Amino acid sequence: MGTFKQLPHNYLVLFAMFNAVGNLPILADLTGNLDKQQRNRMFRKAVAVAGGIVLAFAFFGDIMLRNIFDISTSAFKIAGGILVFAVAAKGVLSGPSANQIQSVSSHNIAVFPMGFPYLAGPGTILTTILLIQINGNLLTALTVILVYLSILPILYLSPWVEKAIGKLGVMVIARILYIFICAKAVSLVLSGLHINL
Repeated sequence: MGTFKQLPHNYLVLFAMFNAVGNLPILADLTGNLDKQQRNRMFRKAVAVAGGIVLAFAFFGDIMLRNIFDISTSAFKIAGGILVFAVAAKGVLSGPSANQIQSVSSHNIAVFPMGFPYLAGPGTILTTILLIQINGNLLTALTVILVYLSILPILYLSPWVEKAIGKLGVMVIARILYIFICAKAVSLVLSGLHINL
């Protein structure tokens, strides 16, 4: 069982893994055609979904992966990396068009891809499982809650990002970040295969 003295360290580790600040242009790109009320509702839903997913893994992830589904950490990294790569690659090539945003409810977009895999990706889930093994369930769950509570106000900044750099700037930066996410996804797969570059 971890001590609460480790809480700041755990918080910084998980917060860095979420990379909410770096993903703001992507979130602005995803929500650019929504009004303020819809956007804020989407952010709240995405945080709730992502927080629920990570908290579920905080309590049951290691048991589900190893004992129920008999899945190794390496296999989870590979599967998660492939999924994240597919989502990010689509963002690089096309991005969300106005028609796509209108045809899919904001609640669905909040669940996928915002809630998962952007706010609760495989890297975050694996980090959470590792923190559980070191610090125990209670401290890790508290860390997850604190991180997500601090992420929500950051998400509200995405409209200001769009105003500061313009819609074209958001599109360009978002697609550059999608490329980095693709690279991170490949890194997860290679890590699962135990290949180091």
